[in-house]
Amino acid sequence: MVDKLEPLAVGTTEAARLLGISRPTLYQLLNQEGFPSFRVGGRVLVSVAGLQGWIDQQTAAKAGAG
Repeated sequence: MVDKLEPLAVGTTEAARLLGISRPTLYQLLNQEGFPSFRVGGRVLVSVAGLQGWIDQQTAAKAGAG
């Protein structure tokens, strides 16, 4: 059995698709402190595990404020 290796990081187009937002909205998030992005050369990547953690934090913050 061969396990498929899932990506550890994705580009901006895929990150926007995963979040269900437009690329311009993603670029706004990239400028926020705490958003799980990093650069490799000239390319901006988003950590998949970091993105899940960031979503969990956003959800918990909203639940705590409500």
